[in-house]
Formats: sequence, C-alpha cells, structure tokens
Amino acid sequence: CNPFTKGHRYLIEQALRRVDKLYVFVVEEDKSYFAFQDRIRMVQQGVEDLADVRVIPSGKYILSKDTFAQYFEKENVHVIENMDYDIRIFGEVVAKDLGIQYSFVGEEPFDRVTKAYNETMKRILPQYGIAFIEIPRLKIKEAEDISASSVRRCLKQGDWEAAAAYLPETTVEYLKNAANAGK
Repeated sequence: CNPFTKGHRYLIEQALRRVDKLYVFVVEEDKSYFAFQDRIRMVQQGVEDLADVRVIPSGKYILSKDTFAQYFEKENVHVIENMDYDIRIFGEVVAKDLGIQYSFVGEEPFDRVTKAYNETMKRILPQYGIAFIEIPRLKIKEAEDISASSVRRCLKQGDWEAAAAYLPETTVEYLKNAANAGK
C-alpha cells in the first residue's frame, strides 16, 4: 500500500467476500516511498466504509527488516534469500493467536522478490492450516494492471491525473492534502 490503490481496495473486497472478519496488515517498516503513518492512514480511510475489516500494523514479525530484509532492498537483490522464517512466525504466532484461516494476496507478475515471497507462503502456510488464496490483479484498462509503482512514477512526474486513475478518491484526497500541507 505504497500508496493504497484501487487494486488494494479490490483485493480487500474480494477477500472480504470469503471471510467474516478480515485483518489487513500494513507493513510497519519505514523503508517505503511513503512513511508508515501515511500508508496506514490511506488504508484506514480507503476501507472505513467496509464492515468487518480491521487495519493493523504488521509489527516486528510480519515482513520486517528483522525477518526478511531483502523485501526492502528489492532493486538491489541478485539472489533471493530464504524467507521461510518470516512466514513461519506468521503461521506459528500471528495466525494462531488471531485464528487466521486464510491468507489473501494479489498476484505478483512484476516484482520477483514479492513473487518468491508469495510462492513461499503458498508452500508453507497450509502446514499451519492456512489456505493461501492468490487473487488476480485489478486492471484499469484491458491489459494494464494497477500497481503502486506506476502510481509513484506518475506522482514523481507530477501527473496527478494519471495517478488518480489508479487510486480511490480517499487516497487522492489524502495525497493532495499532504502535498498542500508540505507547501
């Protein structure tokens, strides 16, 4: 959710169709284009109209620099390290304590580190009784997947109109307010 896009919203809506309560973990590390506080606020605002969705910080044991540092260094990764530790902590501790039975992710056709992470979840999570469900990405045009990296490119170029095609109105408002506050 760097930033929160229509694709993230779609993933949440699809997951919510299958469960009574949905936890959305927002990666807490401040190693993203947008600071954690901005990312979590965008997600909270983007789902506040959805019942039974709880947005919470990931903490130190869900995709953190301590459990899988390469996730935050993707552009410099040549050989992907083992990420089993991170996923096993989720299965043994987080999912167990929260009664999580499903893990929903969006398909990842572009980022090889995230793709490997998803493949590892698919292999490990069933060992903890957690069904792994990969949801196809939402497209804004017939052949164009929504991606946060596309949004960041648009924002760097100052192209708000192009960025807005990928974003829910709540994110557009949040980003414009943040930009105006920074002036």
